[in-house]
Amino acid sequence: MANARILIVEDESIVAKDIQNSLTGLGYTVAGIVAFGEEAVERVGALKPDLILMDVMLKGAMDGIEAAERIRREHSVPVVYLTAYTDDDTLRRAKLTEAFGYLLKPFEDRELRTTIEMALYKHTMERKLRESREWLETTLRCISDAVIATDAVGCIQFMNTKAEILTGWKSADAISRKLTDVFCLMKAKEMALVENNLTAILEKGVVVHADTDAILISKDGRQIPIDHSMAPIRDDHGNIHGVVASFRDITEQKNAQTRERQLQDRLFRSQRMESLGSLAGGVAHNLNNILGPMVNYPDLIVKNLPPDSALRQDLEIIKNSACKAVDIIRDLLTLGRIGHFPMEPLVLNRILERVVRSSAYIKLQHGAPLVVVDLKWGADQPAIQGSEGLLQEMVENLLIHAFDAMPQGGRLTLTTSVEQVHEPVAGYELINPDTYVVFHVMNTGPVIKEQELNRMFEPFYAGDKARSQKRSGLELAIVYAVLKEHKGFIDVRALPDKGTDFIVYFPVSPAGQAGALPEIREKPEHLDFRGNETVLVVDDDEDQRRIVARWLRTGGYKVLTAHNGQTAIELLDSAARAQGPAIDLVLLDMIMADDFDGLDTYKKMLEINPRQKAIMVSGFAVTDRIKDSLKLGVGQYIQKPYDFDNLGRAVRRELDKL
Repeated sequence: MANARILIVEDESIVAKDIQNSLTGLGYTVAGIVAFGEEAVERVGALKPDLILMDVMLKGAMDGIEAAERIRREHSVPVVYLTAYTDDDTLRRAKLTEAFGYLLKPFEDRELRTTIEMALYKHTMERKLRESREWLETTLRCISDAVIATDAVGCIQFMNTKAEILTGWKSADAISRKLTDVFCLMKAKEMALVENNLTAILEKGVVVHADTDAILISKDGRQIPIDHSMAPIRDDHGNIHGVVASFRDITEQKNAQTRERQLQDRLFRSQRMESLGSLAGGVAHNLNNILGPMVNYPDLIVKNLPPDSALRQDLEIIKNSACKAVDIIRDLLTLGRIGHFPMEPLVLNRILERVVRSSAYIKLQHGAPLVVVDLKWGADQPAIQGSEGLLQEMVENLLIHAFDAMPQGGRLTLTTSVEQVHEPVAGYELINPDTYVVFHVMNTGPVIKEQELNRMFEPFYAGDKARSQKRSGLELAIVYAVLKEHKGFIDVRALPDKGTDFIVYFPVSPAGQAGALPEIREKPEHLDFRGNETVLVVDDDEDQRRIVARWLRTGGYKVLTAHNGQTAIELLDSAARAQGPAIDLVLLDMIMADDFDGLDTYKKMLEINPRQKAIMVSGFAVTDRIKDSLKLGVGQYIQKPYDFDNLGRAVRRELDKL
């Protein structure tokens, strides 16, 4: 290295002068000459030599070896020793200072030049290697993946900061330990896999990419899901000098996958219920027409049977089965109409009070006399934004499920409260922290099995066969759909002793105070449905016309029938022209086959008789067409199949209007 600056440390002035002349003749620059080790250590910083020629046996308190050690630690300048002695003790001490060469006095210029050049080259290469190593270590310490490197026998030589964080081991404590002592996986077979991989990599040089996720057990016992890979460390000749293992924490990825699966499950469940509802909406009218005779004819037949007839029980079975089918159709129609119910501010406590005073709830209690019910309504409850009918149906279905869960008796506790949810509930991470009205339905029946929790809100899921046979199988599906409609959610938890707690959350409405709910009017136990007025029954289904006409005639009514709207209009027109009996009431089916429905028919009837009384009938739930007919003047709406008590009250109520 031409023009290299050389510092001479020699206490013999003649020898030092001779070395100076040799260096100058070889093209080097002499940075200085000092005679003592202390002086060399002190002046090296100012002189900035590229290399030091250091006499080993210096006069003074500090010999050349000690001075070289100080310079190596403080300045990292390469040192070449000059010595006339080669005793073993001197060589041993000199080796510890990592000298870059030795020259035995006396030496030739050619020997001096060779030693200096080799020392300078070695120092340059070591500096570059050190810088490269520092750059690599800095890079590895800054990357997001954890990295551990071992030597050829699997002992750790390096680990970055991320590896320290994940394993819980400090790098200083982990160095020289076996990789398997620090990189510990939870399952024994996974740990064996690491050991086998380590052996395979060191012996055969294979690269291993883990095909399954593993759980890392940190030093402090934490369990961390990771993915990882291992590969050999090779030199330029392909020889294996160690193994590098890289791994990363995939906790967030796992959580995201779990959330995605939950969202997909909910989306699938929602789409399934919507498709079922759409299917039911498409066939409900026809299905209800088919079920109508099975629901209604048993009542007509029973009237003509003696009290002790064995057929009474058979007819009751037929009717109950048909009624269950009707309930399923109605539940499916509810699912199909989710998203089309008007919302208004309501107080949940008032809905609950209506439910527990209803005849349906009283019937549930009579069917489960061993179930004790506790009601605990919270005070000062804010309004929620909801649909009264949907909320009532949701509560009823939760109660049906709770009563069915305790066939041998138990305790049912219903409570309400207002809670501030600060963090999302597990499994409902997309629910915003907010103020919620909370409704608990706690029963002491059997705890729901873990595998049932994710499926219990599916339509017709029969996790409990005995229970599902008693109901439609859509109760909890409707609960889920109603909650979705109200932007709420439900959490199902096992109680500490026995039983299950269904926790329902409704966001508080920003719309203000709730309006008053109408008073509950109990059905009169005895009401005379008979009459002698003329009723026109309009229905495109012959069985429906015949059964309703027969029932009306048993009550003394005069009955006319029409199979479509046009025929009904002609009969009404004839009556208006005094060519037939006056028609006091029209029982009008909304859906008819010839694209001229009940609303179209009623509009034409009003042109003939603006005060014409009518009741609209349909196998569907309330639709916009039905609402329009009610606004136009139709007195009431009745859903098929007919309940003769409801039909009788509706007919009598309309006929008695002034």
